[in-house]
Amino acid sequence: MRRHSNASHLRMGPADPCDGDGCLRNLFCTFVCVTLSMILGLQMYAYLWGPTQISLEGDISDVGHVVLQLSHGLTEVNRKHERLQSEMERLSSVLPSVAAAADRAKDALEPAVRRTSALDAGDYDRQHADYALETAGARILDTGNTVEHVIHESVVSWALHTLVSVMCNECLGARAIIRPESLPGECWAFKGSRGEATIRLLGPVRVTGFTLEHIPKHIAPTREISSAPRLVQLEGLEIKRDPYPHDFGTFEYNRDGKPIQYFEVRNPTAKGFSMVRLRVHSNWGHSVYTCVYRVRVHGELAMRSAGDNPDMQVENE
Repeated sequence: MRRHSNASHLRMGPADPCDGDGCLRNLFCTFVCVTLSMILGLQMYAYLWGPTQISLEGDISDVGHVVLQLSHGLTEVNRKHERLQSEMERLSSVLPSVAAAADRAKDALEPAVRRTSALDAGDYDRQHADYALETAGARILDTGNTVEHVIHESVVSWALHTLVSVMCNECLGARAIIRPESLPGECWAFKGSRGEATIRLLGPVRVTGFTLEHIPKHIAPTREISSAPRLVQLEGLEIKRDPYPHDFGTFEYNRDGKPIQYFEVRNPTAKGFSMVRLRVHSNWGHSVYTCVYRVRVHGELAMRSAGDNPDMQVENE
């Protein structure tokens, strides 16, 4: 019985490490650990010294190139900024002299502007000779079939005006076009859009041009000048009812232009005429009447004989 107990005790002691199942398990664990270690080592090597490092170095090189380009760009921007700043400083130093020159030019031009404005007003007659001026001896000879537009205040005034019109071919209101006044209402108003006036000049004149005047819109009571003449014609006459007048041309008065408008004759001639006829063919739309404020005839007197006295001739015209 004792021997049997000892044998049993010996069989129940600690297992041998080289036993079949334990030995295989240890070998497998060792293999797995070694394999994992090798794989981990290879991954570390590839990450630190393999192609990934080469790609990383390429990326770092590209980033460095971009940074270098940006640095060059910033340097160029700074250079342009400095150049622009120097140009601004130069312009700032030049501007005072430019402003002074502009002021001098303005001061020099203002007298010319004043002279031009003056020519549009009363001083025009002081700058250009007018051979159709009544105060110098010109006269209205005839107005043809033109009917004067008059607003009669009573039957008596209408009867008197009708009687005078029948007895005298000279339209009394037409004298306004050869007088120096040109205030609103001081004009020759005739019915409709067609009319004519024959003017005896100071003497035989070689006509080079004429001016037609009307009031501007801003001083017209109605703020519009549709009664202004539009198409006008100037003719030179040898006698009062010359069947073959010389046509100087047909011209258009611009209602949006200056009040005094000069027209150079289109068919000039060296011949002098003592009479001219102004024909108005249309106006700017007024259906009742047309107004002509002033007509001036420009040119030069034709040559006279040596025995003629110019003062006496002008006085006898």
